[in-house]
Amino acid sequence: MPPTLPTLVAAMSLALLAGGVRGYCGFGFAMLLALGLTLFMPPIQAVPLALLLDLVTSLGLWRRALRHADWPCLRPLVLGMAMATGLGVWLLASVPAVPMRIVVALLALSGAVALLCQRDVAAPGRGAQARGVVLGAGGLSGLCMTLASSGGPPLMLYLLYRRMPSLSARATAIVFFAASSSASLLGLGLAGALTAGTWQWAAWLLLPALLGNALGQWRFERAPPRSLKFSVAPLLIALSLWVLLREAIG
Repeated sequence: MPPTLPTLVAAMSLALLAGGVRGYCGFGFAMLLALGLTLFMPPIQAVPLALLLDLVTSLGLWRRALRHADWPCLRPLVLGMAMATGLGVWLLASVPAVPMRIVVALLALSGAVALLCQRDVAAPGRGAQARGVVLGAGGLSGLCMTLASSGGPPLMLYLLYRRMPSLSARATAIVFFAASSSASLLGLGLAGALTAGTWQWAAWLLLPALLGNALGQWRFERAPPRSLKFSVAPLLIALSLWVLLREAIG
């Protein structure tokens, strides 16, 4: 059944906003889009759609990101993500829609609050670079990404703690989430979550997402953010509370 015009307009506006945030910050697209789409559809449909669009719309960012990413940090992050993706796919396919919608909102809310409240430190200690810590950060981010498209806050908290420069952190996040979205989509596809409806919705939302992505990239080139933690956390908090309020009164 095709969406109503108000629903389609709202979803396209959300894709435009999410694209702008990711083009500027390097992360946040799938998290914002999936959280907003749960207002229109169950998470088992919203999450694969958000991940699919996240992967497609990031193609134009890959070339520069591959040059500036912190590869010694990225490799164990991706390994940890790969180890956790299967668990996320199983949980998403097994938990009913209403509890999962609440889980999605709570994950995004807690991650946004943690990101917003994260304090600057003088320098990263050795513990921040220990292999187990990096694997754990990648695993937690990958699990949240597959379960709720909310892998941004765990990863960015870790990158911020390492005091990685904005350009390098943004590039590392873009490459990581391209790999994470690919792995999650593979697992969700095998679980039967990529339906014809997913591809139809993707066709409707692709252009506004690409436009937002281009606008965000244009803005980043002219005025990079001083701190990534203030770029997306307030939006996530507001949207998470909206979803939770809707579930409470609905």
